Amino acid sequence: MAQKANSYHHGNLSEALVSAGMTLLQDRAAEELSLRAVAEQVGVSRTAPYAHFPDKRSFLLAISAAGFQRLSDAMEARRVAERGPREQVLVFGDAYVQFALDHPNLYRLMLATMTPRNEGDGREQFPGQVQAEARRPHAILNAEFAKMVSDPARAEALSQGAWAMVHGLASLVGEELIHPHEGGVEGILRTFMDAQQRS
Repeated sequence: MAQKANSYHHGNLSEALVSAGMTLLQDRAAEELSLRAVAEQVGVSRTAPYAHFPDKRSFLLAISAAGFQRLSDAMEARRVAERGPREQVLVFGDAYVQFALDHPNLYRLMLATMTPRNEGDGREQFPGQVQAEARRPHAILNAEFAKMVSDPARAEALSQGAWAMVHGLASLVGEELIHPHEGGVEGILRTFMDAQQRS
């Protein structure tokens, strides 16, 4: 169960609210999250969040953007300078899937904000921020594939394929529809990479 944060005293309230929202998502779905509960978690009045977020949808978009940032940071935290690009892609992919498994409610919210925009759905509040952060995981993968192949178009195709695979693995493993073999997620990704190199 999420622990109540210390009362908010100073600093960036919007960031504190987003952080509290992410904490609450550890034990509840986004649909069950309320600005009232977030305000209580931070220790501010029930109306305080509305100075930064006009409604729940805009708040969830901000959480989604922060979630993509944390995902990218989790991938980058696994970077090792001495590791070759192929091995680095495998490690990045494993980090991606592990993040999704560790934060299932947050990950589902992140994906939900990537659906086509509908007029009046609140998405226009932070479209650039969400889109920019959502593209970072792919950019991280693409940079490694660009070190392996000279053709930018092929590097892009390979990175998109890898991104699609780790996303699919995260969803399927998270729903327990597949169970990674002894080599784990990294082993599945290694098989994919081997097949791509032979193609």
